[in-house]
Amino acid sequence: MMLKAAQEALIESELRYRRLFDTAHDGILIVDFATSLIVDVNPFLLELLGYSREEIVGNPLWDFGLFKDRELSKIAFDTLKEKHYVRYEDLPLETKDGMAIAVEFVSNVYGEGDRKVIQCNIRDITERKHAEQTVQQLLQSRQLEAIGQLAGGVAHDFNNLLQIILGYGEMLVNSPNLNDAERRAIAKMNEAGTSAKNLTHRLLAFSRRQVLEPVFMDLNDSVTEANAMLAGLIGDDIELKMNLSPKLGTVKADPNQIEQVLMNLAINARDAMPKGGKITFETANVEIDETYAQQHLFIKPGHYVSLSVSDTGTGMDAETQARVFEPFFSTKPTGKGTGLGLSTVFGIVKQSGGSINIYSEPGHGTTFRIHFPCRGEAVERLQETKPPPLLGGNEVIFVVEDTVLLRELTRLLLEGVGYQVLDSGVPDEALRMAKNYVGALPLLITDVVMLGMSGIELAKEFAKIRPETKILYTSGYPDDAIARHGGLASGASFLEKPFTRDALLRKVRGILDSSG
Repeated sequence: MMLKAAQEALIESELRYRRLFDTAHDGILIVDFATSLIVDVNPFLLELLGYSREEIVGNPLWDFGLFKDRELSKIAFDTLKEKHYVRYEDLPLETKDGMAIAVEFVSNVYGEGDRKVIQCNIRDITERKHAEQTVQQLLQSRQLEAIGQLAGGVAHDFNNLLQIILGYGEMLVNSPNLNDAERRAIAKMNEAGTSAKNLTHRLLAFSRRQVLEPVFMDLNDSVTEANAMLAGLIGDDIELKMNLSPKLGTVKADPNQIEQVLMNLAINARDAMPKGGKITFETANVEIDETYAQQHLFIKPGHYVSLSVSDTGTGMDAETQARVFEPFFSTKPTGKGTGLGLSTVFGIVKQSGGSINIYSEPGHGTTFRIHFPCRGEAVERLQETKPPPLLGGNEVIFVVEDTVLLRELTRLLLEGVGYQVLDSGVPDEALRMAKNYVGALPLLITDVVMLGMSGIELAKEFAKIRPETKILYTSGYPDDAIARHGGLASGASFLEKPFTRDALLRKVRGILDSSG
């Protein structure tokens, strides 16, 4: 009786284990310890990986590509045989159709009769990893957004100060009373000011607050032109290669900014290959599906044009990739770069409605892949135009600028070539002056963002009393700040601070001579 009861209990135990084995919502794999042959597999794992039971049971573990990273998996298996227990928080598996699956992997060794077997418990953590990635992407996005707001917030004051420094420096360097040493000193000051101006522009690019001039364009044209420019810049030990789709879709972007993207990515790639290598530019039409969009938070399903820049350089670890777009973050030695190249790329791509991702491993190079929404419009062919001649005039120009030093500088620049200037730092006062002035006022130059009344509001009021007056807007603020003050009408004349004397005079003469 006792033997029969023991047999029945054993059968009951085996049936209970089988029910748990067959109904478990985790994958279970039983492997022979000595031969590495698969002894058993539960239905959940078969369904997860897309194999039939016959394709798995009885076969060696490594024969059918179950583990995506075979070398890593073999190391795990050897460790298990040595320690009789192993746990991996994240081990890559691969389905029968080649799809990668992230799993939590726990295995232990136990005796089964006169042999040892290994039980592998496999939990699908794809959704959990996606949730973690989403949180990480959101945190990174918010961090970059906060830095961008800071960069954009200081842009106006920086640009006004740079305008004053560069403007007076430009006036001084052309003075006939300077000796050679003084002229060289002022030229160096202007050179430093120009570098500061470029630095501010790059910060504005990162913060997505610069003024863009987008057109419908073919990325292949930009890549081809950049390739020609880079040939003499990159170095003889680096091969440049292009794989361009012959029927590429149209994108809407600023050609000058796309050129900057390509140049910055290429220079970054060059610096990652100190012993030489290959940079590959690739374009393609792609369709983003729901699966890809779920894995990449800031892109929606749809038709895109992709631009990839790949190198065969040193690659990046995960920690570096997480910070690579931060302004002033750099892996280069001190003095070997500003750390703004990739942050500029990030800002331009985002402001152009695109997305950018990094694919990199230490020792295996890096790929930056950019997606721009595909447009249906035809490509706009831009004609190069020579700048108009630098001419002055005798017209009366009204300057409204609330920064005293900048207003005085603008007056001096205009009066220096013959113009008559009225000026004010208060919009209400400017309106009163314009109403009482006897004579024509052909042009108003106004800052966009001012206390009390914006330049856009001032222009509307000006039109009521001086409908003939043309308007030139200036601003050192990023374009979203301009938008908050009503935005500029299509076709409005605009000059971004800091501007040069020549840029101001050409813009003024062009507006005065226009028929509009």
